[in-house]
Amino acid sequence: MKIRRERYQHGSIRKLKRANGFAWEFRYRVSEDGKRKLRSQIFDAAVYRTEKAVRQKIEAQLLRLNDNTEYARGQEVTFNALLDRYIDEEMPERQATRGGYISIINMHLRPRWGTEPIKAIRPADLHTWFQSLNLAPVTKGHLRSLMHKLFDLATLWEYLPLERRNPVDIVKIRNVTRRVKEPVVLTPEQFRAIAPQLPAHVNMIAIAAACLGLRVSEALGLQWGDIDWELQTVTIRRSAYRGAIDDTKNAGSKAKLPLLPTLAELLLAWKQKCKSEWLFANPLTGMPYMSPNLQQRWIRPAGETLGIKGLGFHSLRHSYRSWLDSAGAAPGVTKDLMRHSAISTTFNVYGRALSPEKREANSKVVEMLLPSATQVVPDNVN
Repeated sequence: MKIRRERYQHGSIRKLKRANGFAWEFRYRVSEDGKRKLRSQIFDAAVYRTEKAVRQKIEAQLLRLNDNTEYARGQEVTFNALLDRYIDEEMPERQATRGGYISIINMHLRPRWGTEPIKAIRPADLHTWFQSLNLAPVTKGHLRSLMHKLFDLATLWEYLPLERRNPVDIVKIRNVTRRVKEPVVLTPEQFRAIAPQLPAHVNMIAIAAACLGLRVSEALGLQWGDIDWELQTVTIRRSAYRGAIDDTKNAGSKAKLPLLPTLAELLLAWKQKCKSEWLFANPLTGMPYMSPNLQQRWIRPAGETLGIKGLGFHSLRHSYRSWLDSAGAAPGVTKDLMRHSAISTTFNVYGRALSPEKREANSKVVEMLLPSATQVVPDNVN
């Protein structure tokens, strides 16, 4: 009986002539319907100038091709390969979260750890590296969380032995929950002073975010169908971030919020000027505006005219929390109106508020901000 030996597949790379130079062809085999079939991929030589660069690019793919071989477990897997597989298979789909992770990977993880074999990375190395980073503790905390997950996945994919402890476990970040800068919180008077400086579309986004405690991505994700005019509610269903329509930050963010008549009056007037299903659509694209552009062009300068540095859309959410406190809202009411997934994010107390309580607390905030609807909305709609 002939015994078929299990072998590690490296694939082959060769140059292919092109009219303007050459390209790299990576050839490998896959098993389909009990047969081994040849497959190939082409890589642009202008991007991958050497065979070594192509090898680095396909490292994660080779690991997946050899997942079921005993030889795969003995390979020196680099951190780059681990990152590539994480991006392909485990990266969160939500655009805002994904963008943040990609930024962390490209700015911090690949430059320092990319070429290191993951088996060679020790807790002492990680501890020294974290101490050397000139970053806020909360940012280091995000880095640590992602690296912890990556080493867990390395164990799951059998790149590391099961009995080996995750090296990030014993690396601690000091003051990870402490803010380096205090969040900007507006008084109701400051909010009303900023409104006349904003063009109508930015002003309405700010009003919706401030009166409902929304993240700007949630405000931009609103459609007219999310508003129940009869029951006077707004349902948060989605977010819009940098042109991508996405899910909300977490399941707890999806909720019905009270719509007070003063705010409803403003939105109905705004609806007469809109021709889109979105509340805040750019007329040039028909899709929601890009919040970073609006913030840099309008929100920050408006704050600076009042001597407020660092004003952003998220400042309105921080302010909403403060306004609820001023209105005497119970902790459980505040937690539900803020839609935090855990009450510890808002307060260290428990309990869900009843809808009448939420409506009452929200009405007090709206009355602070919008004593008269005609006073806060400029006529320009550019």
